Amino acid sequence: MPVVVLLMILYYIIFAKSQISGTLVAIIAFTLVFGCGVFGMLKMGVGAIDKGQTEAALALGYGDVQTFFRIIFPQAIPHFLPAYKGESVALVKATAIVGYIAVQDLTKMGDIVRGRTYEAFFPLIAVAVIYFILGGALTFLVGRVEKILNPRRRRREDILKG
Repeated sequence: MPVVVLLMILYYIIFAKSQISGTLVAIIAFTLVFGCGVFGMLKMGVGAIDKGQTEAALALGYGDVQTFFRIIFPQAIPHFLPAYKGESVALVKATAIVGYIAVQDLTKMGDIVRGRTYEAFFPLIAVAVIYFILGGALTFLVGRVEKILNPRRRRREDILKG
């Protein structure tokens, strides 16, 4: 389902009679969409880990939660982190549509400036540059986390330190 349709269903149908602001509805909608995406990525990453890892951890006396967080999850992170990076950047880009439910975001502000000055070029280019900078910064941050957590990309001395 497109995110804009989910936003409109939540704002105009589900939360229509309540006094919830459009910003909170947008947060709920993007949390649902991002949460579903991350769940799918996590499921894919965990599915890439051999079942023998779980069996070995259980044989060593780990519980189910300890097995997941100490054995399985650290091995699954390198499998789903590149997809997570793309999903998080897509989430930032998707926030441009919240103007449909009367939330004043960056794109809506660009439209307001365009309406007052009757000039489309500079407000839209400014909005595009700001989204480009936000996407680049987020890509850089998640890329750094990916590099820190991926043992194949770290230096040997750092791996041996723990």
